[in-house]
Amino acid sequence: MWMGTVLSALAGDVTIHVQADQVVGPVSRLLTGACIEDVNHEIYGGLYSQMIFGESFQEPAPPASAPESQLSGMWRGAHRGTAAGRFGIISERPFAGGQSQQVTFDAGDGEWGVENQGLNRWGLGLVADKTYEGYVWARAEKRTELTAGLESGDGARVYAQTPLAVASKEWQRLDFILTPSASDAAGRFALTLKQPGSVTLGHVFLQPGEWGRFKGLPVRRDVAEGLIGQGITVLRYGGSMVNKGGYKWKNMIGPRDRRPPYAGTWYRYSTDGWGIPDFMDFCEAADFEYIPAFNMDETPQDMADFIEYAKGPADSAWGRRRVADGHPPPYRLRYIELGNEERVDEKYADKFEALAKAIWAKDKNIIPVAGDFAYDKQIEDAFHFAGAASGITTLAAHQRMLQLAKANNGEIWFDVHVGTELPLPTNTSLAGMFSFADALDKIADGARHKVVVFEFNAGNHAQKRALANAQAILAIERDGRIPIATSANGLQPDGQNDNDWNQGLLFLNSSGVWLQPPGYVTQTLSRNYQPQLVKCEVARAEGGLDAIATRSEDGKTLVLQVVNAMGKEVAAQIYLAGFVAGKPVAEAIELSGGFEAVNTAAESEKIVPKQSQWQHGIKDGKTTRVFPAYSFTVLRFE
Repeated sequence: MWMGTVLSALAGDVTIHVQADQVVGPVSRLLTGACIEDVNHEIYGGLYSQMIFGESFQEPAPPASAPESQLSGMWRGAHRGTAAGRFGIISERPFAGGQSQQVTFDAGDGEWGVENQGLNRWGLGLVADKTYEGYVWARAEKRTELTAGLESGDGARVYAQTPLAVASKEWQRLDFILTPSASDAAGRFALTLKQPGSVTLGHVFLQPGEWGRFKGLPVRRDVAEGLIGQGITVLRYGGSMVNKGGYKWKNMIGPRDRRPPYAGTWYRYSTDGWGIPDFMDFCEAADFEYIPAFNMDETPQDMADFIEYAKGPADSAWGRRRVADGHPPPYRLRYIELGNEERVDEKYADKFEALAKAIWAKDKNIIPVAGDFAYDKQIEDAFHFAGAASGITTLAAHQRMLQLAKANNGEIWFDVHVGTELPLPTNTSLAGMFSFADALDKIADGARHKVVVFEFNAGNHAQKRALANAQAILAIERDGRIPIATSANGLQPDGQNDNDWNQGLLFLNSSGVWLQPPGYVTQTLSRNYQPQLVKCEVARAEGGLDAIATRSEDGKTLVLQVVNAMGKEVAAQIYLAGFVAGKPVAEAIELSGGFEAVNTAAESEKIVPKQSQWQHGIKDGKTTRVFPAYSFTVLRFE
């Protein structure tokens, strides 16, 4: 049975036997991770501090728009008084991409211009008396004055305005600082003309001042602190977004307003304003381990250049670019993923070999990770099997890649994605992943390698996914071979679900963040991490109760982790051997609730861990505890 220590159900009470003085193996500190990508706008509209959505005016106008009212899709007209004018999308000399936005004030009194309300036009969260900084790229045939402002969503109240002189026919960057006089959870940003004239707009950037950003980076402070508070230990930046041709690292460096927009996997008008170097900056500032993923069509030279950019001395060609981009010391980069959910065949192996050799030529210690997919049936024969989600039926290409690692004295890892849907004992992708690791071990011939899980996927963010994630992590801890596990997707703007991956661990809106039940599993496991796995067996659990035990190196702290995936409470006899609790109470952390329960903006703490001091009453190494229906419980004995 894949669950390992869950014994066959027998008549009688459920029992949990812990032998605390029998260490089974180490527990990785990097099993409490998350994956982020720009699916459901985790980045552009989420983590990225840029408040404007549609920053470069690349979205087309609505199909029914009249020629004189052509407004790029995320923008709307803003006007006051008797002002009258026109809008036009023009392709002549665009600032970025294929078009820019023209605004013309023809006649009347008042203001004429455009306004933006952020992602999905949900509104910008504005805080009174706090600074917001930004810039606009503009040009005009005749000198004119543009006004930047922060307003209420309907434009009835103006919170802040500042004039900007557009004095050139060429593109001109105009910087500004705005300080709103009132708070508004759904405000807007406006660019208007107060007198007749015409201006062409190319790119707009707006973000909170340092008060609202994480350590001065282009990262929302509340989102960053939410991830840190979640107990994240490792972050992967990858997913299907890396599979598009425009996703190339050299487009992600230098001034962010000069980085080209591209047709992304999840959004046709994606921005490179926040990319791989920004991700690494954030992870190092947050003290996360990290893994960036790259497009498989990066050239070997481009990957060699990236390693020099990330790790090279400050006086090297690409090291100087890193310094110029604001990161003088080398990054502590250790892992690079190549591709995402690929078909690992001979074609992939060709590309992987060329890129891995280029990476190792620059830094032998970097571990390239194959962006594999999923194995939804157990593998018994590495060269004749069926059931891989990627369509692979042989591990011949994997064996070739292992031989590559051995020949070059390097190490490679394979990223396998696992579904976390209940019931996990019948979840074939988790069983398939373990069998895949077994198969690689058999054909490795001494090559250094590991299997990692960079995506737990479930399509929901409810308590049922929390339990499934917990069971998967317990199974991985028990197996002992998987060094990193991350859950997709780390973030999700509230109400944003346009592709069925409705599984964010941390939800956000324009005003704040809150955790979902699976996020609390990550937090609870991370806060109670212990480095050694000890012997733990569950009997008569009817397939619904799972448990493991870990301890500190000195043996003075013992942590029992228990998942009850059944819809009824379970009383269990707990036997502790090889450990004497020095305190009469154990810290108990319990996450329980309805199977489909989630946290909403209105009820952000509907499902949260309940912490208490449990009078365990251990006598002769024995005690009893009731585990609620659909619950994840951690008991910490000192």
